[in-house]
Order: sequence, then structure tokens, then C-alpha cells
Amino acid sequence: MTLILAFGVVLLISVSLSGVAARTVLSSALMFLVAGAVLGPGILAWNKIGPNDPLVATLADVALFTVLFTDGQRANLQELRENWSLSGRALGMGMPLTMIGIAVPAHFLAGLNWPTAFLVGAILSPTDPVFAAAIVGRSDIPQRLRRLLNVESGLNDGLALPFVMIFLATAQGAGSELVKVGEELVLGLALGVGVAAGAALAWRAKVLTAEPHLQPLGPLAIAVVVYTGCHLTHANPTWPRLPPVRHWPPSTTSQQRSFNASAICCRRSPSSPR
Repeated sequence: MTLILAFGVVLLISVSLSGVAARTVLSSALMFLVAGAVLGPGILAWNKIGPNDPLVATLADVALFTVLFTDGQRANLQELRENWSLSGRALGMGMPLTMIGIAVPAHFLAGLNWPTAFLVGAILSPTDPVFAAAIVGRSDIPQRLRRLLNVESGLNDGLALPFVMIFLATAQGAGSELVKVGEELVLGLALGVGVAAGAALAWRAKVLTAEPHLQPLGPLAIAVVVYTGCHLTHANPTWPRLPPVRHWPPSTTSQQRSFNASAICCRRSPSSPR
């Protein structure tokens, strides 16, 4: 109960200081990080849960899925289309150059072989959306830059993952794994596109409707179905995420937003067992 109490206190503090965080570099992620360090074995030792405890993995999985799902609900497809050229250059040129810029010193300075060096580059090159959110939410930053970071940080993990899996299989010297990775990537892409297209057609044809007073339950139901369904089928419920864009058209219902979030989240992970 001590851990739950600490979580509630830190959450209350982060909510109370959210106005200050919006104007400064302070963020809820930073507050929870500091609280974890203080309550952990290094200082107060209130937290008796070890790093290998199954509870840690479960809580992290649920928390990550919740954050990414709610981010996906706020995705603005119109803004994606308007800023695709600039974001495309950042993703198509900036991220590969960053990957190479990390791999080269990792090879020559750290002594890693080339496959392992490029694996490190592929892991570290995507922009973290949690830290990018601190910039995206600041009104004093140019809007064009904020939109660029918003879209780029939301899409780069999904684009970097194939490189991570390929370099991981190459570093392990498992040629057969490369074929399996390719099959999984094609299957995941087909499934994600198929589910998204089917949901979009159903909404446009008005096959799926809901009473207004029941609509708030739609996102919760879809989140539960996606999360449990992915785990039951050995899929990855948190790859890839959708860009954490802030605004939707007023006419968009909560179910439409949830389908947008879940359709791509429920792709099969290349590392999942069949």
C-alpha cells in the first residue's frame, strides 16, 4: 500500500503543478523519475520491489500502452498530411543519418563490430516523445518546429524497429531469423493496413453507430480488447505508436479516435512467437 500511496501523492503533485510544467521544462515524467529515485533502495528504501519482479514488467506494459493509446486518440490526420513533407525529410534523412552518426563512433571508439554498432544506432536514433512533449507544449517554440517534433517523435519508433530486428539478427549471426523478421514485418503491415481500412469503411458507411451517452465507454472497451487480444495472440500492443498530436475536428467521435489508435497498435511484433 505504501507504493500505491506514493504513486497517488506524486500523481496529485504532478497534476497540481501541470500549469507550471506547461510553462517550464518541468514534466510529470521527471517528477516520477525523481520520486522513484528517492523512494528506491538508494535513499529511503520504501520500494521493496526488485527490478526483476513480474509486477514491474506488468505495470510498465500497462502504463506504456495507456499512454500510447491516448496519444493515438489525439492523432490529427489532417495535420499529418499538411506537414508530411517536412516530417518525411526528418524521418527519411535525419533518422538514418543519426543512426550512422551513432554507429560510426560506436565502432571506432567502443570497439563494437559493425552489426552491433548499427544496432545501437538504430535503438538510440528515434526521438523520445515523452521528452519531445515538453517542447511541443511550449507556445514560445515556433509552431512549425513543434509540429515537426510531434509527428517525427510519434512515427520514428515504428520505422526504426525493422532496422533493430535486422541488425539484431545479423549481430547474432542467425540468417534464418532475417527471413522470419521479413515475414513478420510484412504480416504486421498487412494486418495494420487491413484493420485501419476496414474500420474506416465501416464508419463511412455508418455501419457502426453508438448512442451518445454510451460513446465514452467505447475507448475503454477498445483499449481492453486491443491490449488483451495482442497478448493472447503474442502480438505487441505498444508497437508502433501513433503521433501524439493534440487536436481533432469537433465532429470526430470518441469511437473514431479509438479505432484510429487501435488499428495500428494491434500489429504483430517481429519478435513475437508464432
